[in-house]
Amino acid sequence: MPVPPAELTAEYRIEGPDEALAAARVVAEPSGIAREAGPGVTALTGSRGQVLATLVDVVHASLDAGARRFDVRIEAPAESR
Repeated sequence: MPVPPAELTAEYRIEGPDEALAAARVVAEPSGIAREAGPGVTALTGSRGQVLATLVDVVHASLDAGARRFDVRIEAPAESR
């Protein structure tokens, strides 16, 4: 069965204590849409709803665990016409 194309990708980098990075991983990994995208960068790729909901949860978890900075880039593919 073919996999539908991703609607949205969010790449993020967190600065802060190891606990903030660990908290983000605990939230992101079970979503099934997280992958490592480079040194210190995690990407969430999937449906718009999945990506945004997981991203909000990751931000909350990392800030609660002491993150000092959260950089995110969100990209939606151009639609073919």
